[in-house]
Amino acid sequence: MSREVFAQIRELKQKGQYVEAWNIGLPVFQNDIHNTFLRTSLFWVCFAAIKSVQTQVQNRQNKAPNQQEQQTVNAWINCISQLNLQVPCEELDYRFFNLFRGCGEHYEVYIQMLTYYGGALYQANDFQPYQSDKGESPSLVVRLARQASKAWLQHHGHWNLNLDSVLNLLNFALKNAKDRNKTWLQFDISRCLSSAGRYDESRKFALNVLKQKMSESWAWAALADTYFASNSSAAIACYCKGIREAHEPSFRIPMYFGLVKAYEESGEYNLASACLSMLIDVYSKNGWPLKSEYEDFIQRSWFDAAYIELFDFESHISKFADKALQFATEKMESAIGIVDSHHRSGKGFSIYFDIEKKVSARKGIFFGKGLPDIGTWVEVKLAIDDSEASALEVHRVDPQVSERVIYVEGDLKLNPKGFGFVNDAFIAPYLLSDFKDGENVSAIKVWDRDPKKGTPSWRVIKLAKLSSKAVTY
Repeated sequence: MSREVFAQIRELKQKGQYVEAWNIGLPVFQNDIHNTFLRTSLFWVCFAAIKSVQTQVQNRQNKAPNQQEQQTVNAWINCISQLNLQVPCEELDYRFFNLFRGCGEHYEVYIQMLTYYGGALYQANDFQPYQSDKGESPSLVVRLARQASKAWLQHHGHWNLNLDSVLNLLNFALKNAKDRNKTWLQFDISRCLSSAGRYDESRKFALNVLKQKMSESWAWAALADTYFASNSSAAIACYCKGIREAHEPSFRIPMYFGLVKAYEESGEYNLASACLSMLIDVYSKNGWPLKSEYEDFIQRSWFDAAYIELFDFESHISKFADKALQFATEKMESAIGIVDSHHRSGKGFSIYFDIEKKVSARKGIFFGKGLPDIGTWVEVKLAIDDSEASALEVHRVDPQVSERVIYVEGDLKLNPKGFGFVNDAFIAPYLLSDFKDGENVSAIKVWDRDPKKGTPSWRVIKLAKLSSKAVTY
């Protein structure tokens, strides 16, 4: 190909005449499809054309393109497909995908491209999360997989999208991304499956999410959605639990709407009216316009805005929320134990029940401020799945009497290697700062297995100086 055609493409691209540049270069490329330089030149024409549209879209508050902008961008992505790029490639890298940051779910052909190529699209760096002063941001593969799921949830009713291709991309990211937190991928999988009516499959992912996010309203909403068609009582209980766990009134909106639909389905129109009134109140207090789907319910003949004044809504929510835990696991048990350590991350704690039974718990499932003090007795709701126990809720209880947990007093004996003993109980070095050999101390010890020797012995979990004016456990 002559230099004149390259020069024409470059000049037209610089002038913003992208269609003209494409039309000049494409016929030449079709006669010389192995011309790498021409392929690259035409790709950057497409890139510039898409960028010219996306710059306007991304400067908007809602980052939503209009119909003409969607058609234009979709057309340019179709042009890229004519270049027969061999993926992964330098052209389709983070610079290209950043053009669609925050709005990629609105472009059908773009999402089709992501699901068509699947895992073959990504290079080694695309699996690494981004590190910044503000913390970790999702890797490219996670971000694009979530874009695909968002597109499915919003548009699968009228777009040509294949759910299994979307799920394959989500599962690929779940398996291969190096991100520390991939809970959102499981959440997306659950929602996509629920939207397709594949509730049993969806529930498995929703339960996995919930075990990690027991104190998050959206996790309870995801589980409720999986029960909506088969067990309305379970769905209602989980929606109510989600309302109680919501950190802000706006977070309750999906649960309110779920209850509206559930109560309408069962013919409990007064309850549906109350839930819809609560939803409307959130929108009103924030000055937001109601979505059309909510407006449709307001027009229902059964809606009575006055019912909320006659109804103890908070009491109703609490009544059903208390039943939700039974639907969060195959089997649930209660057990009483003592907090024996805090996680180094500060985000959780360990609970000792017996020498062969311990469990870790996240800070968010403890009903109290912050982490419970070491030595606090607690009641734990345990999910028993596949013979493994995981904590669902933790409540403080009064001190208990146990042969495996004993309060002792004595003289502290320090070892030069850093550890110590009180009577026959071992004390780890991290508990001994500010303590001196021979000091009179009180301690809580538990009968535990020595991690090095594998034999049972007493281990101190909390230590205090007896000379202190007040020693509390």
